[in-house]
Amino acid sequence: MLLSFTSCLNSVASEVKNWIEISNIENIKGHYHFLSDDGIKIFLPQSFKKYSSVGYQQLLDSLATKKNYDIEIKRLQVLREMEGNLYIFFDEQTRSTYTINTLPYTPLYRGDAQFILGMISMNHKKIASKTDLEFTKITAKYNSNKTTQIFKAIHRIDDTKNGLSTYNSSYILTSNKKTVFLQLHTGFDVDFDPFLQKMIL
Repeated sequence: MLLSFTSCLNSVASEVKNWIEISNIENIKGHYHFLSDDGIKIFLPQSFKKYSSVGYQQLLDSLATKKNYDIEIKRLQVLREMEGNLYIFFDEQTRSTYTINTLPYTPLYRGDAQFILGMISMNHKKIASKTDLEFTKITAKYNSNKTTQIFKAIHRIDDTKNGLSTYNSSYILTSNKKTVFLQLHTGFDVDFDPFLQKMIL
């Protein structure tokens, strides 16, 4: 269900700009994108731009190796097959990809989060058995209050053949009778939580 991939869009650390250095929510700069079909506002760094599926595939075709292009196309296919809408954003400056799927409203409990983490681990093992990729869990957390439930998992993906590492941050957020699944793929480790906290469901 949840497919991770090694980013074919790696960035050199010296090229990474200010949005990855955020220390708290008051300091972040960016702007809102309104997902009109779902009545949701997401807050992203200013360098992210929205792409259609076709436009993103064309961009990938110009930037990625054939192997990495194929891996990402398969991931997008899985996301498109989920019930709900898929939105794609890309930051050319840091070559980071942000996808968000709107899903049918589903309350998220701790047991669900553990099950999802298990599914992610199984999927990673499947991918690792067929590629030169190794997956390492950086963190996995579940938080809830009266109005919101959040599951977060961050994994480092090491391409052992090419000596490259990328990061995949996955979130499932349920609030205000809405559920979303989002993924952030970057060539660096970053705390994206301050941007998530500004999302309006």
